[in-house]
Amino acid sequence: MRRLEEERRAATAAQTPAPELAHRPADVEDALKAAYILQEAEGTWDDEGLARSVGLSGTMADEADGRHPVARALVAFGWAEEDTQGHMHLTEAGEARARELIRAHRLWERYLVDREGMSLEAVHAEAHRREHETTPEELERLDAGLGHPAWDPHGHAIPAPGCRVPSPLARSLLEEGMPGNRLRIVCLDDEPAPLLAQLVVLGFKPGVDVDVLDREPGLVRVRLDGDVVPLAGTAARHISVVPAPALPVPLGELPIGSQALVAEVQGGGKHQRRMLDMGFVPGAGVTVIRRAPLGDLIEYRVKGTAVALRREDADTVLVEELRDE
Repeated sequence: MRRLEEERRAATAAQTPAPELAHRPADVEDALKAAYILQEAEGTWDDEGLARSVGLSGTMADEADGRHPVARALVAFGWAEEDTQGHMHLTEAGEARARELIRAHRLWERYLVDREGMSLEAVHAEAHRREHETTPEELERLDAGLGHPAWDPHGHAIPAPGCRVPSPLARSLLEEGMPGNRLRIVCLDDEPAPLLAQLVVLGFKPGVDVDVLDREPGLVRVRLDGDVVPLAGTAARHISVVPAPALPVPLGELPIGSQALVAEVQGGGKHQRRMLDMGFVPGAGVTVIRRAPLGDLIEYRVKGTAVALRREDADTVLVEELRDE
């Protein structure tokens, strides 16, 4: 039966001049995640950009409404709409479902590595399959069973239930790889899998520091665990880094007016998630604003927002103070 269905689909695809998006829930949910990522990065998205993100033709549109099938599907599911200026954006329900899918995917990756011993490069495809089949209740049990982890094994932040996906401030090794820079790997792209496997074998993993020795067009040389590793520019683009701290100190120790860069967030999973949600992500700039006259609250500015922390919580954020030269 399955074989007959596959043959029927293959025959239909051969007769179709351009690939149509099948309106299966998983297909639409993949498009939803792509739209969410575009919207977080750029504030909005259009049909062609979204189609390219999910690997479809960016020029295929329906003659009736001019809308690409992938965007029309999101509208049909109630997950996207067009504003008065003609810009597409996700609805509240669409954003909530996208965050849930991203959270499920990253939790499953954590589970597959920690509990089933799968290799870092193999978990993405299996987590992608499971994310669409997981109920909210199952997701909460999975989260609790793992101890509420804050990061997936590739280094991507796992949001708390109902919270936004923390926006990373890391940049690619290709961008930051200037000779003399010491950088800390924050995360690796989980695709393409063959490239990820090669990077892992070479020792590139979240939390590892590298020294940039030199670069030339299309090539960056770094020192990693004492070895000199030549890295193609195309590969370096898939490694996200922040400046490695020379001497990290607890944030709570800094005097009023100090500026610093976040290096690491310590503590348990729930605490780490809360700090990430407030903006204390690796690479974020922090300014110490003032201390409360009574009690131990300290006010900081991070990512443009004022945040008050108890000294105990502030000390779980390790930073490198920025000093005037």
